[in-house]
Amino acid sequence: MKQLKPKEWHEQFLANADKEKIAAHLAKGDENDVTRMAVTLARQCTLFTEFTKLWTLRVSGLDERLSSDRYMQHVYTNRRTLHKELRQKDE
Repeated sequence: MKQLKPKEWHEQFLANADKEKIAAHLAKGDENDVTRMAVTLARQCTLFTEFTKLWTLRVSGLDERLSSDRYMQHVYTNRRTLHKELRQKDE
């Protein structure tokens, strides 16, 4: 088995934990919580390619729609607006 570099190992570790949470939210039908996780990750990334890589690690094998380019572009492009909308829903 390939030995992962520390950064890759850390990314994979976080992705596995988030993947479990995303699967649980999908099972409950909580689409807003999944979107919230995607927006949070997108806000932490400075490049779209970085977001794409990290988000794909989290949703691979879960839902085809979540791993589509269109969904990732929508979330990354509208991350500020989506964040504001999700915050208003919480209040």
